[in-house]
Amino acid sequence: MSDRARVLLVLGILFWILIVPDNRAGLVPGSSIVTARISRQRLSLNALNSTEWGAFSPRLVNSNANTTRFLNLTGFRQADGYAWEDLGRFKDRCREWSTNVFPSPSGGDDDWEHGPFQRTWQNATGAVHGDWVRRKGTTTKQATGYNLSAIAPVVSWPDRHTEWSRNITGDYGTVVVHLDEADDDRLAYEIDLSGKNAHSGGLVREISSVITIQDEASRASSWDMRLHGVHWPRQGSILLTTTSEKFAGIFGLPHLVPDEQFFHSSQKLLNRTLDEMLRKKYNSRFTDSGNPWSSVGEGTDDPWALSPYCEYVVYLQLHPLDLRQAGLDNPRNSLGAKLQDGLAGFVDNLEKELRSPTGAPIKAIPELRMSMLAWSPDCGYFLESKGPPDFSAEGHHLVGMKEEVIMYQAKVWLLVFFLVLMGQVWLLKTQMKESSTPSTIGRVSFYTAAIMLLADGLVFASSSAWSLSATNTFLPCLAVAFSAFISMTIGGAFLSDVYRIQEPESRQRERERERHQNVNRTTLSPVPPAPTTLLEGSLPRPVTAGPPRALSPLIIIPSDQDIDAEIAENLAGSATAVPTAGTTPVAAARPQAPVTTFASISGRFVLLGILIIFLSAAALSWPARVRAMYINAVSFLYLSLWLPQIWRNIQRNSRRAFAWRFMIGQSVLRLLPFAYFFLRENNILFADLDWRAFAALASWLWAQLCILALQDVLGPRFGIPQSWTPAAWDYHPVLREDNLEPGGLPIGLSSGSPHSPTSERIRSWPLSDGTEDREQEKSREKRGTHHLRCIDCAICREVLEVPVVRAGAEKASAGGVSGVLTRRAYMVTPCRHIFHTKCLEGWLRFRLQCPICREELPPL
Repeated sequence: MSDRARVLLVLGILFWILIVPDNRAGLVPGSSIVTARISRQRLSLNALNSTEWGAFSPRLVNSNANTTRFLNLTGFRQADGYAWEDLGRFKDRCREWSTNVFPSPSGGDDDWEHGPFQRTWQNATGAVHGDWVRRKGTTTKQATGYNLSAIAPVVSWPDRHTEWSRNITGDYGTVVVHLDEADDDRLAYEIDLSGKNAHSGGLVREISSVITIQDEASRASSWDMRLHGVHWPRQGSILLTTTSEKFAGIFGLPHLVPDEQFFHSSQKLLNRTLDEMLRKKYNSRFTDSGNPWSSVGEGTDDPWALSPYCEYVVYLQLHPLDLRQAGLDNPRNSLGAKLQDGLAGFVDNLEKELRSPTGAPIKAIPELRMSMLAWSPDCGYFLESKGPPDFSAEGHHLVGMKEEVIMYQAKVWLLVFFLVLMGQVWLLKTQMKESSTPSTIGRVSFYTAAIMLLADGLVFASSSAWSLSATNTFLPCLAVAFSAFISMTIGGAFLSDVYRIQEPESRQRERERERHQNVNRTTLSPVPPAPTTLLEGSLPRPVTAGPPRALSPLIIIPSDQDIDAEIAENLAGSATAVPTAGTTPVAAARPQAPVTTFASISGRFVLLGILIIFLSAAALSWPARVRAMYINAVSFLYLSLWLPQIWRNIQRNSRRAFAWRFMIGQSVLRLLPFAYFFLRENNILFADLDWRAFAALASWLWAQLCILALQDVLGPRFGIPQSWTPAAWDYHPVLREDNLEPGGLPIGLSSGSPHSPTSERIRSWPLSDGTEDREQEKSREKRGTHHLRCIDCAICREVLEVPVVRAGAEKASAGGVSGVLTRRAYMVTPCRHIFHTKCLEGWLRFRLQCPICREELPPL
């Protein structure tokens, strides 16, 4: 019934998703809201078209200007109360960042323009990451100081005392910047300066970015925001801004640049691209209600995002290419005109080769480096990347890779991961051949195999979801999904066999538990004496006679004479222990515990995997320290896969369940992905380096393998008190002449046995001249030197030398590591037969019976 309920629940959810319509599409209220928003954006575009350079000049800090000018744009009005007095500080800081990277040819500090030389990447598409520090603004701004209902009356804002999102309060943190710049001529504009095309602001392109800011000082969650702006390739400068209902950032962006020529080029580009986008959005207003310049996410509707957030204006300055990485000679003469021409040609050819590979020999691809300055005009603070000249030894600003390099590394990593998964499949397939009998499968820990299967299932689910939206990495993702599916399928079949073989064992444990409960229940409530009844015509008992004894019930013996099996069967059925005549099994009416099927266990694994996926997705926005703790904890639990096998070896007194090739190979292959993300600096996810965590995980994994090796060599219970483990047969006992336990020595080794060895040998250590040192001999006899007795192994028919401790020898003489290693050569069965260890282990792989007397043997 529970399985049916799960299936009906899943079908109900799918049916609800399919029949419920999308409220955002085709609704009249939604289209009216979108139409009103497009109208407001059209008015903002008209305001941008009608303004000129200098139309926005708010009162600046330390400025004596009496005239101030504001724009009729949301957030750019004087009544809005934004911290525009820091605009001059923002522009001056942009000039400083640019001049530090590209010194002015004329030597002036105020000359921001660099000239026509192409000394950096012309297309900034890629990803960079680094550290930032927070700088306070001139004035402190609070959320309670703004009247959002007056700034943007079209939105129903929450209470004024509500804290804004994306408000960075810590002093330091990390940032990841993803840039997307299309190579479309329609998204670029080159201004005609009447023969002055040498100006670096003459060429401009449209660009967008997704920035993730992590505040590590205050341990707050990370924030993602989308920005839009322009890029001047010859200048290597990028200006981005957020846009929302309370800040028309993209429409007022040209007024935030430090130079007039850059204002004209960005204004011309935005007039054309924004107008084209508004026409498209108006034509699709009934089917697409998304805001193309939303800072929350691509296609997100801002009017329904009621929580206000801080706005940002971000300036990025690309750094020159590392000529040594690029393979150019004479890097010291990089400022010369001749070398600059060669560098410009090299940059163009390198970008063409990255976009359309032709196999050209490339020594190395330079890194994508840039410095960042982020300013929040409404929250009033600055964020600066850490690097020279302020932080020469603590950072290198933002460093990353071009998108083509990231895609190439992602393809290589996915192909390597595909080979890793195929290696796991091969190891699992070879192990299934070795563990193909009930005896060998019974040694395997169910939970060890389950951890491997769960990990492969998570990889399959993640790679399948990634391949649905992947474009350049579709085929590698598909290969990873295929290999993970094969590994999951074979692992599921192996886990099913393990569960099927070990299910009677679990049932036996349940029977033992119920038996103990029944014994305890009987002890607490004794059975009252049976009433005495007088037979008709019989005389009463004498007064001196003792209490009457109840009549013993008749015991029915089964036909096969196996009373123990009958008792166990009755106990399993909750009946009386011994079948008797004239008794009614009242307990037999108790309902038996439901048997857990493998299908229900598989369903639990699926639910656990879904929970881990959702929890991991939510962890991406957690504070850095909490996220690192979560990742390390999940990694630690995953790499503890051999711990259940160690525990099962101890419980079953079994030395080894898997082949060493499988255990070492699986450990190495499953540790390789962690090594990539923990030790490689420029990995595809820009994960932070943490060699200490990786060293701890690797040490923990190899410690488990060392324990398995000690169990294989010294025994599974070596060094563990006997009272901590359940009773189990020891196939490698210490053999003594004065063994008084029941059974004594194995058959064939007793001195009085007709099958005893014909001769007895004592191990000797001869000297160099062939004589025996009498003092050493007496010392060995005092310590109790072993006798070596010979007997034929019934399996291989070869001579087996068995060490037997002399009578009266010290107990310690048979212990220690050397004694354990000596006893590994033979195995003694409960029926007192002795064999070579390798011979009996090979026999027990196929049949748990004694080769001589066919008695049932306990599993290894």
